[in-house]
This record gives sequence, C-alpha cells and structure tokens, in this order.
Amino acid sequence: MKYINHKDKLKDIKLDKNNFYVVIDFDRTITKAKSISAWRVLYYSKLLGKEFEQKYAEIHDETELSESESNEIKQKAFEQRFMAYMDLLRECQFNKDILEKAVEKTELTLRDGAKEFFRKMHENNIPVIIISSSIKNVIEEYLKQNHAYYDNIYIYANYLDMNGKKENDVTNVTPYNKDKIEFSKELNEIIKDKRYTILLGDITDDVNMVSKEKLNQTITIGFLDKNIESNLEKYNKTFDIVLTDGESFKEVLKIIDF
Repeated sequence: MKYINHKDKLKDIKLDKNNFYVVIDFDRTITKAKSISAWRVLYYSKLLGKEFEQKYAEIHDETELSESESNEIKQKAFEQRFMAYMDLLRECQFNKDILEKAVEKTELTLRDGAKEFFRKMHENNIPVIIISSSIKNVIEEYLKQNHAYYDNIYIYANYLDMNGKKENDVTNVTPYNKDKIEFSKELNEIIKDKRYTILLGDITDDVNMVSKEKLNQTITIGFLDKNIESNLEKYNKTFDIVLTDGESFKEVLKIIDF
C-alpha cells in the first residue's frame, strides 16, 4: 500500500533527468524486507569456517543493545562491532575468491523493480548514492553479479581492503551517523547543480542521509514492511511517501516517469 504525505511539498517538486540525484539505503531498501543483511552474507556462506561463525556471533551478542538506548550509545556499539568484524575477516584471510563465492550462494534478494530502477538511472545519467551500514565489498559484488552495477553508482559503506592495507578500511558507517558521511570531491562536483534529491530508506533514521536544509527539496520514500500498524504514524510523519507490505520499486519508477 502507498501513503502520500506532505502533498504541497511534493506538488512543488518537478523532476527531470537533469535536476536530481538519488540517495538510498541498501539492506531492506534495495533488497526485500525478508532478505538477510549484506554483513550476514559471509556468515551464512559457511565459507569461513566454524571458528568465524562462532566469533562473529559472539561479537554480535557482545555489542547488542536495547532499542531504548540513545543513538550515541548505539553508534559507539556499532563502531565497536564493525571494527571487530573487520579484524575477524582479516584473521580468516577473507579474499576476493571467498567474496565471489559467498555472494553467488547468498540469500540477498533485490526488491521487485530494483534492476529496472538502476537501469533507468544509468540510462539517464542520474547519480545513485548508496549509503549503508553494511559492507561495501558485498554490496558491490552483489550488484555486479546481478547486472545492476553501473558507473553512476557510488557506494559509501564499511569497507575491507583485501590487499592488506588496513589504513584503507572504512569501519564507522552505522544507521546513526549517515548524516556525517562526506562525499568525494568528484561526487560533490557531479551533484552540485542538482536541485532535488530522492531519498529511499527502510528506517526513519535514513531520512538523515540528506541534511535538514535539503529536506524541502527532497522526496523522501520509506519502505515499511514489519510492525506496520505500530510504526505507520511515525513513518508518515517522517517520509513524504510510505510504501508498505513489500511494495516494489515500480511505485518509485512512477514518480520519475519522464
């Protein structure tokens, strides 16, 4: 089902292929609601051994917090978790061969219409910026294997340098600091004259992927697939458009029908 909010704002935003870019979450936004996370791809692949699975689960349990904790505390816990995950992957000699095989057998599943969405963005040269607290290595490889990766896609996520250069790692992208992500000079140059943004996410914190100053010129779209009744009011207040019950990217494509 689709819920339309803030209709006056949406009426004022006129999109064409030259005046906007996309900012989008990955897990359960690009992928289906019941899909595993990109982090879990490596865990469920069974390619890194029992010791990895055990230590991975221990790290997860040690850094698990209740929802009542502040975002600041959760941010620190996630940073600790991701750094520990990266160290564990390096210990297990994670490499490109394991990555490719893990993604081949993954239970990640794209939402219906996602491939068509990415293809249309590419054909019209519209920048797509993926900001995710998952692992960039998996996201990029998954999109490549599913023929959905193009040169207009930019991924900002946790990253493990498989060439052993630890200084190139990124381990601090969490659901609670996406507003602090700094784009490259190249990307900032590409989007500087784009007036509008389309933002897509599956949690209300995803709306922070754009600054508050830009929200009036951003169409925010939220996918709500669980605990719909209890969360709908909050999502309707946060997002301009709320898509429930496993809605697809076909609804998103209708918005950019040019």
